[in-house]
Amino acid sequence: MEKLSIMLGLKKRQKSRWLQDFDTYSFSPVENYRRHRIHSSRFIYRSSKVSKTFKTKDNAFNLLFKTSLMVGIPISPVWNRSNNLFANKVVKVWCYSVLIIKTTTRILSFANIYKMLPGYASPVSFYLFNTFNYITTLTFIVNSRKIYLAIKNVVDLSKSINPRAYIGCKCILYEVLFLIGCDLLALYLVIIFFFYQEWNQFLMILHTPFAIDQFTYTWVVVFAIVFVHTWSYATNFVAVLLCHNSFLAAGNLLKMYSKTIRDLENSNPDPILRSIRLFQEITVSVRNIDSALSCSTFFLFGTIVGNFFASISVMSSGHSSFQTPVSKVYGVLTLIGGIMAILVLSMSGNAVPAGLYQVREALLQCSVRMAGGSPNVMRSFTLLSDSIRDSNLTISGWGMFTINKALMLTVGGMVITYSFLLFQLSGQPLIK
Repeated sequence: MEKLSIMLGLKKRQKSRWLQDFDTYSFSPVENYRRHRIHSSRFIYRSSKVSKTFKTKDNAFNLLFKTSLMVGIPISPVWNRSNNLFANKVVKVWCYSVLIIKTTTRILSFANIYKMLPGYASPVSFYLFNTFNYITTLTFIVNSRKIYLAIKNVVDLSKSINPRAYIGCKCILYEVLFLIGCDLLALYLVIIFFFYQEWNQFLMILHTPFAIDQFTYTWVVVFAIVFVHTWSYATNFVAVLLCHNSFLAAGNLLKMYSKTIRDLENSNPDPILRSIRLFQEITVSVRNIDSALSCSTFFLFGTIVGNFFASISVMSSGHSSFQTPVSKVYGVLTLIGGIMAILVLSMSGNAVPAGLYQVREALLQCSVRMAGGSPNVMRSFTLLSDSIRDSNLTISGWGMFTINKALMLTVGGMVITYSFLLFQLSGQPLIK
């Protein structure tokens, strides 16, 4: 009788320890997964020491952080890692200077652009595009620490599962070079339009309110417009790349996890419990990516829509200033750029639900193998199935719309409707 009570006490203690272990992880998923992680388990690749720093050869974010810093968006805490105080001060002065210059030139350009562009659609599109771009930049700056920690958590988890995986887009170097080329082309077209094609007309339109000559005031105003518009294109492109690679990394993390589900066996419940902990941490990481970037993504889509309106208003206008080759090339290129941005964001945002779908498919394949397992295995696998089945991981724009493939059709329909309205109001036929 005494032996039986001892055996029952041991069994009850093991069960309570198992439940305590699971409940402890659910209370603090990140720390418990790293505490209980076993590198030689079936669902973690062997011989891996997780990197704590970003490496260019391993992920795309190191180059992205440097590129965003060049346009005045400090995502990575550069000054916290560096021991050079002078370099830290230079970085801070650069970011504050860029923000002050953008604010000043934007105010100056907004106060004069309605006099310089013909019609109503073009000035409104200019205001819409640059206002949303400025708000997007501010949201990235305010949430920079939150964005950095969310991205770093996804990178660390991905390296824990597969140290050989590349995080982000492998073509990031070509994407950055494409960014530089497109921005230089936009700068060239805007300079030709404002400083050469319409310069004489601006000298007659603009009247200086200060004690400076007309030529200097006109030059300052035109420079402010060119600077603001070109810099808005650059920051918009960087924001698209940052969101694209973050969403892609979150989706690839789920796809890597689906491969670990397929390797589970029905002989031991411990790997299944570790899979539950891992999935809970992956869920937290993906939701942190969505939470950190949702506000910026919302205003980024507003910027892209403003870009659509600007290009369509230029192409639909019957004014002689917009009938030149420079204006037509500008309208076509900005329209193509807006379409590409929508495609890239929609496809990368769709990577998260696509990855979750692969996890559920892997769980369905594994359920057949688990059917003949012990009661502890089946209990653990049921908990894993419930966790995966009840999860709903998506990328949204501030909770107002979901970023997936269907969003392309929504934006496309809106742009087509706006195009028909502009062409009808301008009295221009769609096909001449």
